[in-house]
Amino acid sequence: MARQNVMLRDDQAGLTAHAGFTTQTYGTPEGYRTVVTANTSLPVIAGGASLSVGKKAVTLPTGKRLVNGSSIDLALKQTQGNVTADTPDLGLGTTIAAGANALCSDTAGAENILTGQTMNDCDGTVESTQVTTQLTIAAADSHDIFVNVCDGWAASGDAALGLTGTFEFWWR
Repeated sequence: MARQNVMLRDDQAGLTAHAGFTTQTYGTPEGYRTVVTANTSLPVIAGGASLSVGKKAVTLPTGKRLVNGSSIDLALKQTQGNVTADTPDLGLGTTIAAGANALCSDTAGAENILTGQTMNDCDGTVESTQVTTQLTIAAADSHDIFVNVCDGWAASGDAALGLTGTFEFWWR
C-alpha cells in the first residue's frame, strides 16, 4: 500500500524556516514538496555599484538530500524609489550571494537550486518560473537555502528592498 501524500509540520519534515519566511511541506520521505512564503526585506543596498545580497530562507534536515526541482513566484518592491527600474538577477542556492557582483553566478552555489532569473523590475512585479534541478547535497554540505539577489544597483540603492511571494522546491 502506498503512503498518503500529507501536509507535515516543519518539525515532522525536519525543516527550519528562518525570519521572514514560513513553510508548508507535503509528501512522504520518498518525496517532499515544500512551499516557502516570503514576507521580508533584503539587507541594505548602498546603490551606485554592483552588489550581491541574500537571505537565508530554509534549512533542510541533516543527511544526504536530493533537490530535483524548484519554482518561484517572487516580487521585489523598492521602498525609497531609487531602484524601481532595476532588473536584478534572482536565484536560489545553498550559498549566500556576497560581494561586488552583478550576477548571482559570480558566487559559487548561489544559484545551484534555481539559476538566476532576471526580475522585471523592483516595483512589485511578480517573476514566475519553474526549473528542473538535480542537486545532491552531501551529508557534510550546507543544508541552508538562500534567496539571492544581485545587480549593478542604481544610485542611492534601497534601505529595505521588499521580498514577497512564494517559492517551492521538491526534495527527498
